[in-house]
Amino acid sequence: MDAKLIIDTTRCAGTGVCLPIAAPHLRLIDGHATAIDATILAIAQARAAAACCPNEALTVCELAPVGFRVAAPIVTLGPAGTDAQAEAQKHSDAVVLVESFAVAMRTAADDGGVRALVAAGYLALDEQSRATDSWVDQHFTHTGVLRLERCWESPTKPMCFATHRDLGERGRPVATVATHPATRVFAAHHAPGARLIAVNAKPLAAAAAARGEADACIASVDVAQRYAELTIRAEFAPTMVWLLYGKAGSDD
Repeated sequence: MDAKLIIDTTRCAGTGVCLPIAAPHLRLIDGHATAIDATILAIAQARAAAACCPNEALTVCELAPVGFRVAAPIVTLGPAGTDAQAEAQKHSDAVVLVESFAVAMRTAADDGGVRALVAAGYLALDEQSRATDSWVDQHFTHTGVLRLERCWESPTKPMCFATHRDLGERGRPVATVATHPATRVFAAHHAPGARLIAVNAKPLAAAAAARGEADACIASVDVAQRYAELTIRAEFAPTMVWLLYGKAGSDD
């Protein structure tokens, strides 16, 4: 299995101890280890490089095989650019994006010809940060209507903490972070004390920060890179647990 390395620049001290192990995937640029996007490593090599870092700045992102496929369309969370879309595309040639995981579940409940892909970390909050919906709520709501067909762990797209470019120019600390509720732990880590602004998907977090509605965001790297107004401060690659639902009694 192949892998890439994600570098948390807030932790990297530029010691260079990882470079001989992970060459040519890593280079020292401006005092920090930097991943070369076009190259990949053997998984053992990537893990060895991560293990040698004294500051635990390297995260191994495994490039897993495509795995199983389903003939049915998969309905999951949009807009374009979500982890849910990227995961669904690994398993079906037809992916339909909707406004929430709850809508995806209702769609699958109404149509036995589609499947719903939901993140186990799904959590919806109101303006007072009170939970209004979650994966477990949806699971129990559709008991007897939908059945859980598969459950698996998969790396997310590389994620990042990004700030609006004006923040650095003005020298202000990060006061607000736009984040999906499932990624708020990363917001709290990179901007302790900042007020969190909840959005329904990471692409919406990037858009909010780019518009200046928040000082920073937790977003996917590829989405954040679309905005000239954003500066990526740190990258990381966690995993997510995914659940695939189909209507009870429907064919695979």
